[in-house]
Amino acid sequence: MEDLYTLEHVYKTYKNYDNDYHALDDVSLNIKEGEIVVILGPSGSGKSTMLNLLSGIDTPSKGHIIFKDKRIDQLKPNDLTQYRADNLGFIFQSYNLIPSLTVKENVELGKELALDPLSVKKLIEQVELTSHVHKYPYQLSGGQMQRVAIARALVKNPKVLFCDEPTGALDEETGKKVLEILQEMNKEYHTTMIIVTHNPSIADMAHTVIRMNSGKIIEIKHNKKVKKASELRWA
Repeated sequence: MEDLYTLEHVYKTYKNYDNDYHALDDVSLNIKEGEIVVILGPSGSGKSTMLNLLSGIDTPSKGHIIFKDKRIDQLKPNDLTQYRADNLGFIFQSYNLIPSLTVKENVELGKELALDPLSVKKLIEQVELTSHVHKYPYQLSGGQMQRVAIARALVKNPKVLFCDEPTGALDEETGKKVLEILQEMNKEYHTTMIIVTHNPSIADMAHTVIRMNSGKIIEIKHNKKVKKASELRWA
């Protein structure tokens, strides 16, 4: 597998009164195409900052961030917006669905600006929501809403799917079902998935696990055996 992201000596620094606070502190990293990557760490460890920099929502104070052969840390705001639109999908803990749109309409929304979209109908089938296509978010459970969010993000056919605490608001059974769907989509579409989580159990389903603390990477582990989501021991 080829490198999708390369980070070289990346810092994200904030002024805190008279001191500098390093949300990321000299981080270097490679992420391969088609991987499931899990980023673990306590609050304040830098994992959300890492996600924001990789996705172009924020820019580093110092260092290089390369997506394929492009320095995204050098892109202008309009070019960063285009980078996100053309390459990235997002799933959040809070779902971020449009309450006035049905399941089908929410998924179709993700397709509108896509260069090479996937089938809305097929994705809704894959996330097991065919019988709910005409329902609104308030008529769905938390797990069902998260599955709509997955379909909406994937219909773009993104190269990278960023998942920020995708099971944080879900119980074990529902959380595992959501992770099963992510695994299936990774296998079928070879979408690189970067999952930020507090839950260490999720690390067992990743190809690569990145552990962070105090803005630094303290461990990078490549799992020799990747577990199915259904086999995870829930923390």
